[in-house]
Formats: sequence, C-alpha cells, structure tokens
Amino acid sequence: MAGLAVLAVLVVAGYWLWARIVDERKPPEPSQIPPVTVAAARAEAEIWRTELDTIGSLVAVHGVQVTTEVAGMVEAIGFESGAEVEQGAALVQFNTDVDRARLERLEAEAQQARRDLARARELVQRRFVSQAELEQAATEVETLEAQVREQRVLIGKKRVEAPFAGVLGLRYVNLGQYLEPGQAVIDLRSIAPIYVDFTLPGRHYAEVGPGLPIRVRVDAYPERVFEGEVSAVSPEIDRETRNFSVRGSLPNRERLLRPGMFADVVVTLPDERRVVAVPATAISYSPYGNAVFLIGDELPAEEAGPKPDGQTVPAPPGGFDGNKNPEASSAEVPAGRVYRVERAFVTAGERRGLWVEILKGVEPGDRVVTSGQLKLGDGARVVISDQDVLPEVEPIPKGP
Repeated sequence: MAGLAVLAVLVVAGYWLWARIVDERKPPEPSQIPPVTVAAARAEAEIWRTELDTIGSLVAVHGVQVTTEVAGMVEAIGFESGAEVEQGAALVQFNTDVDRARLERLEAEAQQARRDLARARELVQRRFVSQAELEQAATEVETLEAQVREQRVLIGKKRVEAPFAGVLGLRYVNLGQYLEPGQAVIDLRSIAPIYVDFTLPGRHYAEVGPGLPIRVRVDAYPERVFEGEVSAVSPEIDRETRNFSVRGSLPNRERLLRPGMFADVVVTLPDERRVVAVPATAISYSPYGNAVFLIGDELPAEEAGPKPDGQTVPAPPGGFDGNKNPEASSAEVPAGRVYRVERAFVTAGERRGLWVEILKGVEPGDRVVTSGQLKLGDGARVVISDQDVLPEVEPIPKGP
C-alpha cells in the first residue's frame, strides 16, 4: 500500500510538471502577440515625363593646344600648370632684344625717308627734281613704314597669349628653351560651360530638340546630379548604328566637370503621364511575384492587443504615415494606434531614384510599409514608428 501511494504521488507530480511545460511552450494567442513596429509612406499620384537614358562624354566648349607662331628663346613663363587664365593673359614671352633693335633701325630709316619726301615735294615745285623722283621717295616711305609695322607684329607674336578664358593643362616648355614655329606650349580648355556629347536611337529623333532638360551623373561625383539642356542635335542619323548625335550644355559653375569624363545622361521628353509611385523599399521582390504590404484601418481596442514592450508609439512630425505633406500633424494619427496589413501583389514599372512606378496593385493614397516587411505576414498587426519614416529622396520629376 505504501508503494502504491508513493507511485500515485509520483504520477500526479509528473503529470503536473508535464502540463506546466506544455503550457509554457504553447504559442500565445494572436491577440497576445505585440504588433510589429514598421515605417510607412503613402502612394503618391504624380505626373512623370518620359526619360531617355544613355551614356556620353564631356567635351570642352573651346579646347586647343597653344603653340608658337614664330621661333624664339623663352625668356619668361607667366603661368602655372592647372591655373585658370583670362583671355589675353601672357603665357610665354620670347627674347626680343634683336627684334627691337631692328625695329628702332627701321623707325629711324622711315623717319629719314619722310624728311626726304618732304624736301622732294618742295623741290618738285621749283622743278629741281622730277615727278618720278618724288614718287620714288614716297614709295620708299611706304616701304619702310610697312617694314616697321611688320617688325612690330613680329615682336607681338613673340608674346604667346591665351586665346580665350579657361583652365591650363601641363606646360611643355622651360625657361631658356628655343622653340620652333608650331611647337606646343600648353593645353587650354574652356570648361564653364561644358558640353556633353551622346547618342540616341533614331526613333526618338522627332521628340528631341534644343531646350530639353538633361541630367548628368559622373563617376567622380556619384552623389551629384548636374542639370543642363540640349543645345544641338545632329541633322543626320548614322547609317550603321541608326543613332543620332546630341550635344547638351551644362553650366559647370563649380568647375567640377572636366573634358573626357564618362557621363550617364538622362533626357526628359516633353510628354506627360500620370503614375502611382511608392518608395522602392516598399516592394518585396520574389520569384513568385512582387508585393507590398498595405496598411488598413485602425483596429478596435479589443483586437489591438498589447503595444510593443508595453509602450505607446509617439507620432512623428508629419504623421505616422511618413507623408511629407507639411499640413499633416501628429494629431492625424494618435500615438499607439494599431493597424492590420494585407499583402498585395503589384506590377512595378519604371524606377526613378528611390521611387518606383506601380502599374497595378496600389491606388493613390494607400499606405504601404517601407521598412520591417521581413517580420510581417498577411493579416499581421503593426504600429507605425517614427524612427524609420521615409528618408529624404530625390524629388519626382513633375510637369510644368
């Protein structure tokens, strides 16, 4: 009897322990699971223009290799490699001692010839000299004056000047070096403004013309977008590629863009279309379809369940939906509201920056989850956070 009693006690204790373990491992009721904290944004109805993406190269508006016209010995160098110069700035000065001495001699001879011509005019009136001698004296004056002008031009050519304002390259000459005519002195490029040359398929020829806005990105400044416009379009289409050449102009006031850079170019056409756009982070990509989580209406208190960690969620400036509307306020969505989400399969279209066009599955004004999708399932409950609201993104191109 004592053994049976002990056995009964052990059975009861074991059953109680097993029931307690099973109870602890039993998953909580859905209403007891705290809602997932997510970030959200509204789907926006926007007006987009068709954009043509292509690649191109930056080209200087003016670009030359400065050379010499006459031979001479370098006496002075008036520039530093890589410096900016104005039009007419002295780059190289040759030695002109011999040339100036010859100029002084020619000026003296011309002065004497003018005096001889004056005396000849007086004598021809007295019939002491013939008209032919007078004409010969006049020709001598004209010849010497022409030689004086020629010598002055020659001296002027021994001062090499910048033909236009721009940025200098690396110099090719040194002090005391003797230069032959046509020898390179330095490279000069005008880069403000600067051109970007690119090609487009021939089917867009009727749509592209001067004045269309363009956006350019270069590898040297991946975060910067340089804006300009189309300045010229080639009058013909290449027979082999069936593409046509286009030239755009960029202000380049900061002198960041340089000739030869590889450029990603986007040309915005004048046509317009209405689209529904959402942040790219709202879309979950998978082999069986792309989807977003749509945020429904607020749940009643009996379905909301406990808040995350027992805390209420403060409303962010502009509302819990992350909308950038300045008229929105925290009063629109009180802190701690709980919502239910539904998975919606969508058809994505064109992507621009951090925004994606939605062709099917989302309507303007719908709220979509932009962060925290990995924790969600169809029908999950969520609280919209103020920590991961939609970041600042590039503005969506709009119509005029």
